[in-house]
Amino acid sequence: MVAALFLTSLRDNGRLAARFCSAPVLRLPVLLLWVAVFGGSLHAPCTTFFYLSVGASQEQVGNISAIISVVSMLTVPLYGHFIDATAGALEAVAAAGFCCALGCAVRAAALSVAWLYAGSLVLGFGAASLLPSVLSHLSSHCAPDEKRKVVAAVAFQTSLLRLDGQSRRCKMLNQYFDRCSLSRLCHDPECTRGTVYHGGPPLTAMLLGAGH
Repeated sequence: MVAALFLTSLRDNGRLAARFCSAPVLRLPVLLLWVAVFGGSLHAPCTTFFYLSVGASQEQVGNISAIISVVSMLTVPLYGHFIDATAGALEAVAAAGFCCALGCAVRAAALSVAWLYAGSLVLGFGAASLLPSVLSHLSSHCAPDEKRKVVAAVAFQTSLLRLDGQSRRCKMLNQYFDRCSLSRLCHDPECTRGTVYHGGPPLTAMLLGAGH
């Protein structure tokens, strides 16, 4: 019984995913969300190490994360008001996606802590708003009785992408850290584990550019 329900759910999700990709008005927002979720799951554990390699202190690492959270908290209601007032969910998706892409690009190319702050500020304008904007856009293009299925399908798809990204990330990190020890990220010059690697791990920079 449970297996049959699971298979039915998989088939429904597969049909909805195919529908998202085949409809021109739905394709780009969904693909944007999928890329953001998959990329984010790839780089999430590496982000702090990248901040340290650029020269950020532990306090600055916390400040960078706080910037993203505070800006996201302030902008999400603005996105919601814009969507409700103008029915412009697609415009909201475009704005959130642009902020995510630009913020990730600035952060991945960071040469100093100031760049990290700037990238996080821009990223905050889109990070938390992308998913609700995409869901609003999808809901506006489906029948009322389909909305619950659409929301459930997006939740299933993003969860699956996160799992896939995490599994791939683990394989890449294992290969990377076989050649590059975490001890290179230590900031204490007296520490016996080593010194800071100021060049920045190339893999981490690549993963940071893959998503928010």
